[in-house]
Amino acid sequence: MKFSKLTYLSATILVAVSCTKTEFDPYEAPDSGSADFSNYISIGSSFTQGFQDGGLHNEFQQQENSYPAIIAAQMGVSFKQPLVTGAGSGYMHLAFLNEKIEVIKAYDCKKNDNHPLAIAYDPSFLTWTNQTTTYNNLAIGGLNVRNVISFNSTDAITNYILFGGGTPSGQLAWNCVAGEPISPYGRFLNFGSISNPVDYIEHVKNSKATFFTCWLGIHDVMGWANAGGDDVSGSSILTPISSFRTKYDALLDTLKLTASGGVCATVHDITEAPFFNTVTLEVLGKDIWIKEGADTNIIRKAVKEDLLLLSSSSLIKEGKGLTMQDPLPHQQVLDKEEVLIVKNYINAINAEIRASAQVRAYAILDMYQFMKTVNSRNEFSFDGINFTTEFIKGGFYSVDGIHPNTRGYAMIANEYMEVINASYGANLKPVAVSNYRGITFP
Repeated sequence: MKFSKLTYLSATILVAVSCTKTEFDPYEAPDSGSADFSNYISIGSSFTQGFQDGGLHNEFQQQENSYPAIIAAQMGVSFKQPLVTGAGSGYMHLAFLNEKIEVIKAYDCKKNDNHPLAIAYDPSFLTWTNQTTTYNNLAIGGLNVRNVISFNSTDAITNYILFGGGTPSGQLAWNCVAGEPISPYGRFLNFGSISNPVDYIEHVKNSKATFFTCWLGIHDVMGWANAGGDDVSGSSILTPISSFRTKYDALLDTLKLTASGGVCATVHDITEAPFFNTVTLEVLGKDIWIKEGADTNIIRKAVKEDLLLLSSSSLIKEGKGLTMQDPLPHQQVLDKEEVLIVKNYINAINAEIRASAQVRAYAILDMYQFMKTVNSRNEFSFDGINFTTEFIKGGFYSVDGIHPNTRGYAMIANEYMEVINASYGANLKPVAVSNYRGITFP
């Protein structure tokens, strides 16, 4: 494998740039060093589950090639995942319409104006997975650290409704059917019943992991940011820092019962992803009026420090935001004050992740710095492929502008393996990113 020289901010945590540093003898068997890979478990949210294009799908092994699955393959160990079939949950895709490529949003049961080409969930997704199967990938799309364990009955019921079922209003459920969970991505695990709920941490404990990777914390801030800093919706609140640390500690203490080794990843600055940097005032070339904040009546012109969400583009095309009388709703804008809140919050939880991992002698992957380099707006070359952060064309991100595509996940897998090798004396071989798929074009 050959890497072209990259311009990186911190060489200590990023992919190596020379053949001699990144290549292993192709005939050398994997060596775990001081780690025990015999029961490798991955913990995380949508990024760890293999989510891309705004959904969980597997037509071209998108979910099958999640980054922990790539790591497990290099470890030479079995790794069971709750794989969806075909379109899975439904997802965004590209279509060639009106002599140009357009993004078609996934089918949404809460809307009555879905595009005729919108992809809905595969029928098999209604009965997805077998809850009696033991899985190695325990990641759940939308999982927050605050959902990991409940310390009171209110939290327990809330977590059950989120992932287990019992949604009181059909409009809240993922498929608008009352009784279904708000999120379908944890249905491969048994969360008990609303009268006797089972915490996520119980599944972690029962896994008896000997080694783990953990990338949690993203959704503790991403839901709030993706909703334009919405303080109203309970599902998108920022997890209080004290609660974050207490529950992250509880998770690592549970893992410590059986796992002698593991890697905890920090949270990247999500505001640097294409989702927040594609619809800009420079690109639009016009003034955009916005409603500032979730709890104010302030209407003003957007400034360059405000981040217009990718989802705002369709509203702007319809005329929203072009006049003071019809501003973009606050859910479509992360205003400059909210951007600072997100950045400061990420720095705060990363400090807690580091401290928690260090106390328990687990390794740390500085995903914050790695993704900052990916998002630096500079073109870089990896395995002979040029990448940028440009929406759709860039090569790292999927169509949703938030999650990586499979090539991006392969890069992330290599970052984990570099830390594993350095921390535990293993010799895991990095994968050739060019062997994995990028975005599927029409």
